[in-house]
Amino acid sequence: MNNVLFPDEITGEMLLNQNINEIPTLLEPLLPKSGLVCLAGSSDTGKSAFLRQLSMSVSAGLKAFLGMKLNVEHRSAIYVSTEDDETANAYLIARQNADMKLSPISLRGLRFLFDSENVALELDKRLASHPADLVVVDCFSDLYTGSMNEGNQVRQFLMQYSQLANKYKCLVIFLHHCGKRTEMFMPSKHNLLGSQAFEAKMRLVLELRSDIADISCKHLCCVKGNYLSAEYKSESIKLRFSEHLTFKETGERVPFENLVPVDTSKEAKYQLAIQLKEDGLTYEQIAQKLGYKDKSSVTKLIQSYESKKKNQNG
Repeated sequence: MNNVLFPDEITGEMLLNQNINEIPTLLEPLLPKSGLVCLAGSSDTGKSAFLRQLSMSVSAGLKAFLGMKLNVEHRSAIYVSTEDDETANAYLIARQNADMKLSPISLRGLRFLFDSENVALELDKRLASHPADLVVVDCFSDLYTGSMNEGNQVRQFLMQYSQLANKYKCLVIFLHHCGKRTEMFMPSKHNLLGSQAFEAKMRLVLELRSDIADISCKHLCCVKGNYLSAEYKSESIKLRFSEHLTFKETGERVPFENLVPVDTSKEAKYQLAIQLKEDGLTYEQIAQKLGYKDKSSVTKLIQSYESKKKNQNG
């Protein structure tokens, strides 16, 4: 047997000898140490505030975030902000710091990038100069200019960020959006806008949504996480959202089925199906997002309600 290896070849023996008994984490046990992660949600759920607070916590070298252990190595985070400029972020950080009470010098490791041109190349330069524990991209849809439903284009775009995460052993979190009216359904990875290729490339997908009864409460839901226990993928982490835009743990967990309004009728599904159809999704893709087994169920749903409307107007 020829035992000569290529210079960059990795064998099972090498992997076993690393004695890795658990997945390294940045936020234990939720966020991995490196790779691609997504935080998604509908508008005005506090996604940017959540990621900004996490970035501030990393830069300050805090020991915990939302009651979970924070394993910071470099005390550095890079925040790519495509929606809020320097002035807006200065205001938002000051507002959040009213609760966090961090010294200005503790945020020296939090670096902002506002120019959306050649972001991956710029991140490569900055990470090479000064490593970071965390890179936040706020938001994916502003940087990705291709079709959201073209899997090959999405994968090609994400590959450059995956390579950065692997090269510099850091975590890259994309802020992304959920489709319209998806808050009518249980938290799910199928609620994300665009191609399944985006979700498939993520090691972890989190959905942040508002409580249906109390706007000051939010729910952090893990809708994809291969290395997490079933508990994390069936119950939300209930959070309190302050007037200063910071999150605090409540210690409560809420089953996903309790996070949707009572009105999850076929009428709501019909309205969502029509919206998704107008957005250019195929019937197969719509079926997946609605939780149906195949496209025939979508066809029957649309035909049923269009017939009903015709009879009512007739």
